[in-house]
Amino acid sequence: MSEAAVAGEAHPYLECVRPLIGRVLSLIDLETGSPSYGSFDRTWWCWKFTDFSAPRFQEGAYTLSLLATPPFSGHFHLRRDRLLRGAVAAMEFWTRLQHKDGSFDEAYPFERSLAATAFTLFYVGSAFERIRTEIPEFARREVGDAMFRAANWLARSDETHGVLSNHLAVAAAACQLAADALDAPQFFGARDRFLDLIYRNQDPEEGWMREYDGADPGYQSHGLFYLAEIHRRTKLDTLSGALARAIEFQAWFAHPDGTMGGEYASRGTKFFFPAAFEILSDLPGAAALAAHARRCASGCIGVGPLAMDAWNLFPMVNNYLAAAEAARPIAHADLPWRKPGARATFRRAGLAIANSGGRILAAGPGNGGAVKLWEADTGALIYEDCGYLIARRAGCAVSQGASEFDIEIGEDRVAFRSRAPFRARSGLRFDPWKFGAFRLFMLTLGRLPLLARAIKQLLVFVLIRKSKIDRASLDRSLVFDKSGALTIEDRISNSSSAPIPVARQVAIHMGSARYSGTEDFSDPQAPAGPTLADGPGFVRRFVAPPNRR
Repeated sequence: MSEAAVAGEAHPYLECVRPLIGRVLSLIDLETGSPSYGSFDRTWWCWKFTDFSAPRFQEGAYTLSLLATPPFSGHFHLRRDRLLRGAVAAMEFWTRLQHKDGSFDEAYPFERSLAATAFTLFYVGSAFERIRTEIPEFARREVGDAMFRAANWLARSDETHGVLSNHLAVAAAACQLAADALDAPQFFGARDRFLDLIYRNQDPEEGWMREYDGADPGYQSHGLFYLAEIHRRTKLDTLSGALARAIEFQAWFAHPDGTMGGEYASRGTKFFFPAAFEILSDLPGAAALAAHARRCASGCIGVGPLAMDAWNLFPMVNNYLAAAEAARPIAHADLPWRKPGARATFRRAGLAIANSGGRILAAGPGNGGAVKLWEADTGALIYEDCGYLIARRAGCAVSQGASEFDIEIGEDRVAFRSRAPFRARSGLRFDPWKFGAFRLFMLTLGRLPLLARAIKQLLVFVLIRKSKIDRASLDRSLVFDKSGALTIEDRISNSSSAPIPVARQVAIHMGSARYSGTEDFSDPQAPAGPTLADGPGFVRRFVAPPNRR
């Protein structure tokens, strides 16, 4: 992309990133002689509130390398020499965080995380490629060696606690990049192994890529970026087909308020990473998603860079800059849900979406019947409903989770019935004693790779997979008709206390969920309270009247 193009197609992405540049530059330690020189973990090196520098923050090396080079160097007008010095320092500090076996940690010491190793290798490696000739020879050799060890560790490692396609995608992309940057073709085999895992877990009928036990459009927008980068470099035929099917699915879940997916999906994320769709904009579905992403970025709506916390700041900023670099004029294409009367059901994912009466419905009948409703023309979120919460002595139980369901699609309506047991929601949090015991274990026995893997699987089980079934259950019926009227009827059985309607919740541990844009604090119609009906249980009936616009 030329520098002139920065002011054109890429402009919306860059203007969303601009307010964050000062924050990015403030995160890195660049004080000469500092023992933490090059660390991007400000909480560790400046505040000194934590006990180790988290390697994922070193992804900022790529951010600085982008800002220091065309076309961005001519747009932000920052000191190139300082940006390059910072990028090199960040890469060198990354090498100091590496274990002898080549792996890196993410959340705690001696974790040996596939995700952290893959993400940091991809972004540090991308910076290495971009500014290779600007890196002093000794640092170039040091970083290259660390990249080789990281790729070698990935090549002999797996993620055993679940199928997370976005992690597999970045692992494949990191191996691709290491092979290209280091002239090490032996890593192409590892790339293909990770890609094959993605292909085998991509739904053959609906196109979505697995995130734990289902589809999550928010995370899929992230994972597709790494696959698009591999495709840009290789044009692999099998990958082309997988991307085309995934994008066809994805296009239904880019919502009018700028969110992608939401609480009704498998991991509850709703951030929107646009770079894959800019890179792949020759595909009609991708072009429509890119155009939609630009419109949302122009108004800085949705869950984008400004909504991110420290852990997703660099992935999102880097993605917006990558989208800006790939942006070019695109042919007009519209998202499929924009057509009045459009509707789609993804039964294997447990998802449904429809456009009726100037309103857009997105629902997860397979996830407790969670529902969102927007005005199609304004993008305003007018109703959301994630079921119920029941207070218990030992915490609470929620109706959100894997459900039995039936979906009916007719000429004049979309309807479903969802039957969900309540499940105990994990309230696990660290306190000083638990945290101290956990750290002591990881610094002693937990250092052993086999035990480190076992503790990771235990944490995932407790925080995500553990599902204690409560005696209460929710039977939800929903009808969304051609006038835009939405009717929900709920019957809750075997509850000894009044259930509390919950507009928004994510029932599992998910650090990348629960982000909010400012539009989330608009005033949607609040769910009506439950009333005691004749017979056992509670019944609630909610009706959104037809759209009179």
